[in-house]
Amino acid sequence: MAKESKHLLVLNALLFQLVWFVAVQGNNLYALLALAFLLVAHFSLMKPDEQELRLIFAVPVVGIIADSLIMNTGWIEYHNDNTFMIPIWLCVLWIAFATTLKHSMNWVFKTSWLPPLVGLLIVPFSYWAGIKLSGSQLLIPMERMLLLEGLVWAVLLTLIGYIERKQMQSLC
Repeated sequence: MAKESKHLLVLNALLFQLVWFVAVQGNNLYALLALAFLLVAHFSLMKPDEQELRLIFAVPVVGIIADSLIMNTGWIEYHNDNTFMIPIWLCVLWIAFATTLKHSMNWVFKTSWLPPLVGLLIVPFSYWAGIKLSGSQLLIPMERMLLLEGLVWAVLLTLIGYIERKQMQSLC
């Protein structure tokens, strides 16, 4: 990532939050439109390099698989016609999240201890809010869901951080 202005980092974070808020309303069409807006802005302003493009494609695949497994284990029920995969609006969130990794979320990956901490203690509350706003239904107690999502995200963010540091070392 080239040194970018704070304005672009703030814009990156705000666009993700906009997509998050639109997507968790559970309307797939609006989520896709918000994502299209984010991607046009992201590719125009951020000019992703090859490494970032790999993250933008790989992270959503892993996340969609992880969330689909979580759904299929009976932790949560989405209002979704597809009983095998998570709803489109949640897939949109994974793609939007991936656009933040090299920009507004990059600070998380500067150390090896911060990704698991953020994953364990902060990210589950985003899931909790998304569940409430989307009308999805928890099928396990909230405390268990927060702990399980925290553990999943601690591993996921640790893995992303490891890959990020390896990529940076290969550039040096």
